[in-house]
Amino acid sequence: MGLKSSVLHSFGFLLLSSSVLAAAPVLRLSTAAIGPIVLASAGVTNTQTVEVFNAGDGSLNLSVAASAPWVTTSPGTSRPCRTILSAVGQTCSTLQVAVNTSGLPQGTSTVILTVSDPNAIDAPQTITVTVRIGTVSIDVAPGGARDVPFATSSFVLTTPTTQSGGNWLNVVTDAFGSFRFNYPYRIQFQPAANLAQGTYAGNVAVSGGSNPADNANIPVSMRVTTLPIALPSTDRLVVRLAEGSPALQYPFSPFVSVSNAGQGGLTVSDTSVTGGNWIKKDVVNGFFAIDPTGLPVGTNNGSIVFTSNAVNGTATVPVDLQIVAKQPPSIFFQGVLDNATFIPGDTVSQGDIMIVKGEQLSFSPYTPGPAPPLPRTLGGTSVLVNDAPVPMFYTSYGQIAFQMPTDTPLGTAIVQVKRSDDPTASNKASVQVAARAPRLLVVVNQDGSINAAAKPAKIGEVLTIYAIGFGATNPAVPTGAAAPSAEPLARVTPTPSVAFGVGFGKVVAEPFFAGLTPTYAGLYQLNVFVPAESPKGAVDLVAQVAEFASNTLTVYIQ
Repeated sequence: MGLKSSVLHSFGFLLLSSSVLAAAPVLRLSTAAIGPIVLASAGVTNTQTVEVFNAGDGSLNLSVAASAPWVTTSPGTSRPCRTILSAVGQTCSTLQVAVNTSGLPQGTSTVILTVSDPNAIDAPQTITVTVRIGTVSIDVAPGGARDVPFATSSFVLTTPTTQSGGNWLNVVTDAFGSFRFNYPYRIQFQPAANLAQGTYAGNVAVSGGSNPADNANIPVSMRVTTLPIALPSTDRLVVRLAEGSPALQYPFSPFVSVSNAGQGGLTVSDTSVTGGNWIKKDVVNGFFAIDPTGLPVGTNNGSIVFTSNAVNGTATVPVDLQIVAKQPPSIFFQGVLDNATFIPGDTVSQGDIMIVKGEQLSFSPYTPGPAPPLPRTLGGTSVLVNDAPVPMFYTSYGQIAFQMPTDTPLGTAIVQVKRSDDPTASNKASVQVAARAPRLLVVVNQDGSINAAAKPAKIGEVLTIYAIGFGATNPAVPTGAAAPSAEPLARVTPTPSVAFGVGFGKVVAEPFFAGLTPTYAGLYQLNVFVPAESPKGAVDLVAQVAEFASNTLTVYIQ
């Protein structure tokens, strides 16, 4: 039952591949999205309020840029914070966002607001403003259900009616508490199983909102069909690249697919692209390469078209390629994440395998690093944690993988990216660091296969659970160095436990090895026998070390 490291290559797992926090303002916004604002017709101006809070020291000095002129902003009055939970009871500034829908086309339109402060931590941040104009039209199968979301800036009453009769139209609201910026609703189309095929009309009256712009009538149309319905995985694809940047290629190129939201079998007969040579099908089905070579600053429009036997015939996904001027690297808000769950704002651990997401991080093509010891400069780029360069697994234009130093002070760490061709480092992004933040990646069976419903494990067999974030080991392994492959192996102390199942039916087992995977940097593995008392079927799997519990994976036991 040897320790398995080579299996990482067989299932394509990609390890794709300090100073104290200085006194500085820290930007916090009440929302990252406004809308979708649903309107029957263009012509009105909908003004909404975004709260702005300084979670740090000093003063914020903000500027706001909009990607289209139909959204404008202006500073509002200060008020007690209502919608930023961490700031309730303190004073927030406000930003007034005026959405002028005059002249907007039927369908969905989107603007990106970029809120910047060059001296603030966690800036810039973006707010996506989405407006949907015209009749909300949907295809749905008899007995099926389709939802269309919309949002208001105040609590409203909704009255759905159907011109053709029947109870197929409803409005449901997602749960929300007392403090809320967007009030989310969903228009729900749910025809009875015996409803005849055809087109049905209705209306949703929205009233009672404290913001008058929230009150409107939304016409709806439902086509009931027994044919397949092609549903794209995204309504619109927006890509930003800088002049001279490398092409986005697999595994970092955009992924777009279609699924069947109707009945029968969906057959896609062709997938094509329009708009120019900058967009093309990539080497892996569903991925689309984006190559900005030779394109000037500006916006290029194209589309991905899926031709199928669906009732809607072709499903078209518009693609907007925005070419911007070359600038210093930029890290997205909450763009520093662990390489397992990728949850924005989640706490990470000392020694964690991390990714940083952003723009213009590197102008070299995807560059994988060598086997450990890991380099601190790669692809012309460095990642700084609390001002010091750290080891990296790979670099690319929009994403870098690195190892959080094992001696990073607990609390808030500041991450930046710096390219060798630009003396200016990126904006500052914060991340919370703990001693441990265990995260499970994948479970491998004793025969080397990935555990799955079609490949279950048996009672008494060994499972190898690959993970990150388990923290300190004995002996300690320096940041970026390879874990030892001979005794003494780098074992986690104290020894973690592994729980099969939840509640009264769970069974807890102790791994016979839990530590860093030999020859790898920052990667852990837990080797454990499937206990005789383990539940069968799809079983929740959780690991715990000291008081720190991991995320949950599903393991299949027969």
